[in-house]
Amino acid sequence: MKGDDAPVALPSTALASAMDAATLAEDRDGVVGIGMDLISVPRMDQLVSEGRPAFLDRGWTPSELAEADGDPERLATRWAAKEAAMKCLGLGISDLDPRDIEITTSESGAPKVALRGPAAERAQSLGISKLHVSASHECGWAAAIAVASKWTGQEDLEVPHQRKDKS
Repeated sequence: MKGDDAPVALPSTALASAMDAATLAEDRDGVVGIGMDLISVPRMDQLVSEGRPAFLDRGWTPSELAEADGDPERLATRWAAKEAAMKCLGLGISDLDPRDIEITTSESGAPKVALRGPAAERAQSLGISKLHVSASHECGWAAAIAVASKWTGQEDLEVPHQRKDKS
């Protein structure tokens, strides 16, 4: 019997983090993929210094480069977000051109993702409707997490009724 305090029933996709993106894509709604990445900012600075400008042109879009303005922390943070997004798609750096995943900053300051070419095709084939990204840098490290989800408009969550005041 479900009372007013019954727990929220989560969709099966929320409990299946060990499954690959293709398997999760078979479900109606929910999480399709999760990815995270951690980058050493000093290592990114070294790579930029050694490979510039060819390294920059192969790894980031003109918009990303303009926003980063040569700052190794910003470049590393965007790179971590790209890698996290690739993992959501079940792909890696050898599978995609990193410029097919663009990480820019929204007006609110939050990262936003644009997919192109094979990255967009893969997302479409998995039914992904949204790619959520959060990124940060601190103490020489840049980190990002990404969650790919799809929504067909059908409810999977059971939300309990609000508790009635017993007074």
